[in-house]
Amino acid sequence: MGCLAVLEGQGHVTNPGQYIAELAAYFVSEGGQFIQANVLDIQKINGVVSHIDTDLGRFDCRKAVITAGIWSKDLMKMIDLNVPMEAERGYHVIFENPSELPRNPMLMTEGKFGVNPMEMGLRCAGTVEFGDHRSGPSVDPIAYIRKHSQRAFPSLQYSGTQEWMGSRPSTPDSLPLIGELGQSGIFTGFGHQHVGLTAGPKTGRLIAQLISDNSPNIDMSPYSPGRYAVGTTKPGS
Repeated sequence: MGCLAVLEGQGHVTNPGQYIAELAAYFVSEGGQFIQANVLDIQKINGVVSHIDTDLGRFDCRKAVITAGIWSKDLMKMIDLNVPMEAERGYHVIFENPSELPRNPMLMTEGKFGVNPMEMGLRCAGTVEFGDHRSGPSVDPIAYIRKHSQRAFPSLQYSGTQEWMGSRPSTPDSLPLIGELGQSGIFTGFGHQHVGLTAGPKTGRLIAQLISDNSPNIDMSPYSPGRYAVGTTKPGS
């Protein structure tokens, strides 16, 4: 006997890559500048950020915001943070030009995976593992998704597949780091695990409020990066 539970009022993004590209384009159209460079060091004078050294040169600043997802792990040693953050590596398989496509996202109880109708095809995903963000993908999670996708859609026909692994930044207490590190002028906005796409806009607004001295209307102490600051023992220190 089958059972279906419907959650109304939901939404989903059918092309996350294009969504981010459109946000970046809007940022540039509003006067922002997008520079892709490797950060070599974050410099401070009297404990306050002064400039960023990169492979494209030096960029002077009075404020700096670190929102690099799992790659923030490579920057933490430059800003006196000691976060044992690890990658929650999630896998998905996209079946291109599928013969059948659900109208809405679905969660399958058998196999414990998600099904999403996307612009590029049928996306089946949901398995995760902890591992290094610089390591290559594992074989078994992809095989697991393929196996249960075939059971869920036994008549599915498709022209090809795309396999993908994403590294979600996971902290020990499952809370992101959002806020200023002491009085350094350095702000963090990473560690959202697998909800970064939805939590990102809110995080951006919170950081913008903090930078402009406009106090957010929520308690920010649980998210303080100070809880992982080297040499400190309490949030906000």
